[in-house]
Amino acid sequence: MQWTGLNELREKYLHFFETKGHLRLGSFPLVPKDDPSLLLINSGMAPMKKWFLGQEEPPRHRVTTCQKCIRTPDIERVGITARHGTFFEMLGNFSFQDYFKEEVIPWAWEFLTKELEIPADKLYISVYLDDDEAYDIWTKKVGIPEDHMVRFGKEDNFWEHGSGPCGPCSEIYYDRGPEHGCGKPTCKVGCDCDRYMEIWNLVFSQFDSDGKGHYERLPRPNIDTGMGLERLACVMQDVGNLFEVDTVASVLHHVERISGKHYGDSEKDDISIRVITDHIRSTVFMVSDGILPSNEGRGYVLRRLLRRAARHGRMLGIDRPFLTELVDTVIESSEAGYPELREHESYIKKVVGTEEERFGRTIDAGLNILNNMIDERKAAGETVLSGSEVFKLNDTFGFPLDLTKEIAAEAGFTVDEEAFHAEMTKQRERARAERLAKDISGWSADLFGELAAEPTQFDGYETLHETAKVQALSDGEELADAIATDEAGESKEGVLVVLDRTPFYAEMGGQVADYGYIASGDAKLKVTQVKKTPKGYFVHTCELLDGTIKVGDEVTAFVDEARRMAICRNHTATHLLQKALREVLGEHVHQAGSYQDDKITHFDFTHFSAVTPEELTEVERRVNEKIFASLPVVIQNLPIEEAKKMGAMALFGEKYGSVVRVVDAGGWSTEFCGGTHVQNTSQIGCFKILSESSVAAGIRRIEATTGFGVLRLLDERTDVLAKTAAALKANNLKDVADRAEAMAAELKETNKQLDGLKAEMAAAKVDGLFENAADVDGVRIISAYLTGTGADTLREMVDKVRDKAPNAVTVLVGNDGSKTMMAVGVSANAKARGLKAGVLVKKIAAIAGGNGGGKPDFAMAGIRDISKIDEALNAVPEIVKGELNA
Repeated sequence: MQWTGLNELREKYLHFFETKGHLRLGSFPLVPKDDPSLLLINSGMAPMKKWFLGQEEPPRHRVTTCQKCIRTPDIERVGITARHGTFFEMLGNFSFQDYFKEEVIPWAWEFLTKELEIPADKLYISVYLDDDEAYDIWTKKVGIPEDHMVRFGKEDNFWEHGSGPCGPCSEIYYDRGPEHGCGKPTCKVGCDCDRYMEIWNLVFSQFDSDGKGHYERLPRPNIDTGMGLERLACVMQDVGNLFEVDTVASVLHHVERISGKHYGDSEKDDISIRVITDHIRSTVFMVSDGILPSNEGRGYVLRRLLRRAARHGRMLGIDRPFLTELVDTVIESSEAGYPELREHESYIKKVVGTEEERFGRTIDAGLNILNNMIDERKAAGETVLSGSEVFKLNDTFGFPLDLTKEIAAEAGFTVDEEAFHAEMTKQRERARAERLAKDISGWSADLFGELAAEPTQFDGYETLHETAKVQALSDGEELADAIATDEAGESKEGVLVVLDRTPFYAEMGGQVADYGYIASGDAKLKVTQVKKTPKGYFVHTCELLDGTIKVGDEVTAFVDEARRMAICRNHTATHLLQKALREVLGEHVHQAGSYQDDKITHFDFTHFSAVTPEELTEVERRVNEKIFASLPVVIQNLPIEEAKKMGAMALFGEKYGSVVRVVDAGGWSTEFCGGTHVQNTSQIGCFKILSESSVAAGIRRIEATTGFGVLRLLDERTDVLAKTAAALKANNLKDVADRAEAMAAELKETNKQLDGLKAEMAAAKVDGLFENAADVDGVRIISAYLTGTGADTLREMVDKVRDKAPNAVTVLVGNDGSKTMMAVGVSANAKARGLKAGVLVKKIAAIAGGNGGGKPDFAMAGIRDISKIDEALNAVPEIVKGELNA
């Protein structure tokens, strides 16, 4: 066999199965679509579950893919060994109720031994214990000698995941030679050593499991195969692990150049180099599919990967942000199979660079918190950091345990690792429980899943009123032949209606569903929601206002036209908004979510700082400019490559078919979109931004309105302005601003006078405090409880005491009517004798049920039990004396 690059192997595989009648599909995005059971796509089969189940019709019953995948259960092991990685590519060929074992087994053998010329004597085959059918095909049809065949039990050679399709599997192993083995006489296929490497798994989905041990034979079984591309490359390139495969090694070598380290010289450095190499590959692909760093879900996975890579860069001595440099190498090595990486290059670098800089600040913040923890424990005479605090530092700030241990050791501290890992285990158990609660099998069917009818035909692009036929009815619990109002004629809510055709737009793509009515004979239904099932049925949620509706009835369906038009205005305006944002803010802006109803539009987009008022004004101006220009809105169905040549924007991470719907507004804004739109931008009327805010790290949201929404906004603001004018006693609306400025100036002057009076009162009170000051070993103790005194005044009084008395400890308690606070100050000479305000305030406030902290010269605490304030103040001399003698 000849050395073959990973990119060439991918192409060879996909082309081979094209010659066997398979449709080649591009990799699906890493973000699962309509599958809450998965956080990230982790296998070649995962994006195609509905095709396996027959819930959706596949584009062809023979499909081949190379699927990008992310797996993170062993993320802590990545780098420590050369086996573990988070990103990999999975080659697969699939049959959806088409061919079966007789075809797939010989094809697999042909590809490996004929196409790739892998020596047959290097390959071994395993089959399920009872699968004589597969065993006979391998031995009798393909000609595998029996000493190259093994049978394994259910744990090894039976694919099952909860309930649903399952079946035996057959695995193909490559013998890497005795030099990779354990040397034991019993070493054979299935041994834990590195000699026999599994490269391809052929799954024969021939049963339907109820999840309780009962299996029914499927009338039309499926084929699901998976072969790790990196593993295959290890074989074809004769290398020991995935980090030595050509595309991965190119990234690894770049890490070497940046760090000045040489892979293989130091095991400690090798771990860091492997971590960075693996994690930057995962990061680039995740960001390219629209995932952004966050503190939950898949965004948290991305953040962990990015921060782990950045931290290992520091461990290699890299003292600057460097991950964006590696992005170039990942793209260069992988763009042959994933051209979208190059398209998203600037955006990927922006996300990676921003997060790495943020982590640099986090590291510094974490160090400050850790140092404070050490100081507090040292003050309390302790030498162990609690596991819960260290876990919180890790979980909240991404501060790694090993770095915490290293810094703690330098200060003579240890970490309660047992408690830390207990907290980590609790977190994993919570995450596992959440995954199970989401039905991890993901093989659930909808209420109309067994309906034997053609999918609903949507005609709502062309008409808002048409005749249709009722295909199915349900009360929300089960299917029904007819549904009627009760004897009293009361309306019935929650009636579900499936029609053979409909003008109603179903909720999707961020656009809400149409409302309207369905009528037939004496039956009248109000439509309040429309959703589309996986099989393509439009389910109309209705309130049955009157009469009886039956399956088979001919009905008239008509959409609320005014509401539809308002939704169209907001949706088309959203397209104009995205284009304007990209012009004003930069090409890194991409849609991260949207919502349009008849009143407003939300548009979420990628941007890494707040949009300034000036930028918002410019964006709004550009959108209105295009509205007033009366641009025609042209909608076409085009081949996807032709659409891309037009410059049409696709939604991040979305999987499109060969033909796409393109919405073009005068050649200025061109996007892939399945929603409803105006025919001319002038129909939008006007556009007004209502707000701009942050919804997640790196994600901003603009809320806006159009048409009658702008008129409503003007009416509301005019009304508010009129009421404000009346309250300010302004003669007319034009005088409101001048009158408000005048009143603000008056209020400012009044507050200035009030502050002066407060300062005079505080100075007078301070002079009185010295009269009753106690003395503890030369330190003056000044304490008092002052009602009607807020936190700011307490701080001023403590500052004045420090200025007047260098040997003083001041403890003042005040109440401003809403809360009670304690302020503690330690003057310069007292501080030199070892007294710290932060330590004192904790001990004194604790007597009154309070807690707080601060710096050595000033600290504050909240007080919960005001009945014990006198007790706390009386204890001050003794507490100060104890600290002086500590």
